[in-house]
Amino acid sequence: MAADREMIEDVTSLGMRAAVLLRGVMVKKVDREILEWGLKELRPSELMEKYFPRLVEKPEYVHLLYILHLVSSLEGQLDFQIQEYGLDSVKDDLQEINVSLQQVAKDLQPEIDEFVKLGAGDVTR
Repeated sequence: MAADREMIEDVTSLGMRAAVLLRGVMVKKVDREILEWGLKELRPSELMEKYFPRLVEKPEYVHLLYILHLVSSLEGQLDFQIQEYGLDSVKDDLQEINVSLQQVAKDLQPEIDEFVKLGAGDVTR
């Protein structure tokens, strides 16, 4: 259970940080270089390698997997996406990440409540 909690926290944190970066692009505070650097710093490929086997075990983790996949794909194909569609095209990625983060909060609320009940601490920090 602690391993699932760590995974949920890591992937959710990655999604929230990616959303902040993408929001920064949308308000012209983050340029392409900073976006590229920020996405690399999030290490989505490393998290994908670490958590993929567990993410595919349970259907309720589908939105976590989707967040990880979106950020990993964005990092890997950023040059192509910007060249083909422009920097503002990340708006769609931002919307998808936000929707998935909301769904994670909704779908995993029972697990979060269980962590708290078992004394695992505050997972909402």
